[in-house]
Amino acid sequence: MVNEKKVRIMTQIALDEMKYHKKEISEGGYYKSDYVRSHIVSSVWNVTVSYFLLLFLIMLYHADYIFVNVARLDYEKYGFIALGVYIGLMVLVILFSYFHFTQKYVGNKAILREYREKLKELDDFYLQSREEAEHDTATGA
Repeated sequence: MVNEKKVRIMTQIALDEMKYHKKEISEGGYYKSDYVRSHIVSSVWNVTVSYFLLLFLIMLYHADYIFVNVARLDYEKYGFIALGVYIGLMVLVILFSYFHFTQKYVGNKAILREYREKLKELDDFYLQSREEAEHDTATGA
């Protein structure tokens, strides 16, 4: 027999899983420090690769100047500038990523709390149905 309450709960859970919280549910098992740290490492890696690609493109753009003045260039000065920009960029990326992913983790926890409450409601419904079935079997009805 189809129970409307059960169908409503299961439909809401399925919609939450498919439409809204697919990523949040998969990331829900992380500790806060692990979640934030893994996203910071990912951000640092992505920005590092992007920075060096951009640096390479800038060098390609100025390749004629570099090849003409290869002996006269102050490589130490340009190296310190590039390193300084990289370190400054990394500090900004780490700080932004830390605050962003900490806030995102807190938001995901609230979403997962609601999702788990719906799962608990469905579990309670099944327990109640099972107890009623056992009671009906025991009384012979």
